Amino acid sequence: MTIAFVVCLFFLGFLGVFAKPIIMYGEQRLYRDKVIYARQTPYQKIVMTQWKQFYWLYINGQEQFSTFDEEKYHEPLVHPAMKLTTDRNHILILGGGDGLALREVWKYADVKAVTLVDLDPAMTDLAAEHPVLVDINEASLKDPRLNIVNQDAGAFLQADSHLYGVVIIDLPDPDTIDLMHLYSTNFYRLVGRHLCAGGVMVTQATSPYFSREAFWCIINTMRTAGFTPLPYHNQIPTMGEWGWVLAMKSAKSSLSEVKQIILSKDFDSLRTRFLNNDVMIAMVQFGKGLLDPVEMEKIKVNTQVNPVLHRYYWRGTWSMY
Repeated sequence: MTIAFVVCLFFLGFLGVFAKPIIMYGEQRLYRDKVIYARQTPYQKIVMTQWKQFYWLYINGQEQFSTFDEEKYHEPLVHPAMKLTTDRNHILILGGGDGLALREVWKYADVKAVTLVDLDPAMTDLAAEHPVLVDINEASLKDPRLNIVNQDAGAFLQADSHLYGVVIIDLPDPDTIDLMHLYSTNFYRLVGRHLCAGGVMVTQATSPYFSREAFWCIINTMRTAGFTPLPYHNQIPTMGEWGWVLAMKSAKSSLSEVKQIILSKDFDSLRTRFLNNDVMIAMVQFGKGLLDPVEMEKIKVNTQVNPVLHRYYWRGTWSMY
């Protein structure tokens, strides 16, 4: 064994011992709070941080949730759709690999099965095994009624033949061209073909305040795809003003009719930390200009041939928050 070979082995051993701390140090410089988990998967960078008793999850540097206020995102995402549908037997979640939307779905005793489609198996494995996430999502991924599919949401819908009473779309923000097919008219029409009679879908729709044009684009795209969209919003302290769009399969119902139906539902009796009847009333109300019909008419529909949504998204005022 030559001296050079011994030196090489020593150097490789040195790298093995110190590489992880060096990588974690590099990650820590990017985040204000203590990094407790970091992993680069083939699909994305997953980071978890901690401040006091609160935890944050980031994907590719963007906050996905904070335990400080995540109920103000996940409860509005899930419960309006679960209340509006006429059939809660089978639920489809596209994205949502952290298991928090799923946690809210399990609060309905009549749910027989849920299919959760998330591209990255590292995310669903983390949510099922990491003690912090298991505590937050209340072990939602351990329920035997759950079927986890690690696949692109669009590819899954193309191959799947099942019908669902609710489709919950909890996908990343439309900030890249790669995500445009998941916010297009074709995608929403594909979702519609998987909804049973009386079924509804809901999507997170970025911020109606920081990215108004992107929010409008999602509404217009759903309407063009044959849905009656009901936009609503809520203030999330760690994320800012956030929006969702709830959509019924039939385009024959008017916005006012859908709003009237949703406000007739009982949210007070739910086992929630935030959402109740008063909150639901507030969430479907918008101030002047936030849903300006004249300005909304000017916003193009997002299609696979003309993917405009990511440009609207980045024209927003995210740096203000």
